[in-house]
Amino acid sequence: MALRIQRTSIEESESLLDIQKKAFYKDWLKYEDPMNPYHEPLDRLKEKIKSFHYFTLYYGDKIIGGVDIRKRSENHYRLNRIYIDPSFQSKGLGYQAILGLEKIYEDAKVWDLDTPQHSYGNQHLYEKLGYKKIGVHKITDKLTLFDYIKKL
Repeated sequence: MALRIQRTSIEESESLLDIQKKAFYKDWLKYEDPMNPYHEPLDRLKEKIKSFHYFTLYYGDKIIGGVDIRKRSENHYRLNRIYIDPSFQSKGLGYQAILGLEKIYEDAKVWDLDTPQHSYGNQHLYEKLGYKKIGVHKITDKLTLFDYIKKL
């Protein structure tokens, strides 16, 4: 089966919220960050779907995750959030999703993102895709984020 990336419809919001909660639950337990996506209410997710570049990830006909992309400036995009159902993680689907998004945004010259300091799997994925760590910023006593950038 192939991964499919499709613009999100409002009708998918409840399924995406459920997956988002599963995907970010362990981070919530580890970092206790009140801004963790685990806590995002449905109305906020719906607003993001309407306002930003939001995509649904499908594996076959099953929704397995979502992606929130923000346009920073001309040819510069932010991978604001990507999440995959934990039962589909570590199968190369995040890698495929990011490569697919880079094809969709063929005008992009720069991508940026951040990820928790202790999310080693995420760091490995982003570095494998050509992202370079460019900074660090502390959110709370328990949470520090690494900033990444990729120039095409």
